[in-house]
Amino acid sequence: MRTPLVAPIDAPVPPAARALAGPLSESTVEPVPEARSDRLPRLRSTLGADGVLAVTLAGEFDHYTCAPLRDLLADGAARGARHLVVDAARVGFCDSSLLHVLDRWVRGGRGLELSAASAPVRLLLGLAARIPQCPGGWFDPA
Repeated sequence: MRTPLVAPIDAPVPPAARALAGPLSESTVEPVPEARSDRLPRLRSTLGADGVLAVTLAGEFDHYTCAPLRDLLADGAARGARHLVVDAARVGFCDSSLLHVLDRWVRGGRGLELSAASAPVRLLLGLAARIPQCPGGWFDPA
């Protein structure tokens, strides 16, 4: 289901969202073409010998399409991955299901870093940061 999220444009950016987005610049955020017909999620991953799992996401991520990512992360954890680096610059749509999958990774005692994010991902993280006591707290600066 593609339910658009609407947030006020003039709303201040929560500190938690700024902390997570940290070193990102506008040059790392690539626009996703709206006319693209391929909405299926696309994943690319690399597991380094140092236990870092690097994942590039593209496409749409909702309740039905997050299963491959959930399986990929479970497999990475089983192979010894302790830190996840996510490049989400080409995500055209995402909902709380993506947030839930990433939250499960962190609740397992593993690290998470966001290297790039599209506008929908930034919006999702910004909205999640506004929840006073959000479960998991990986996007909370405390």
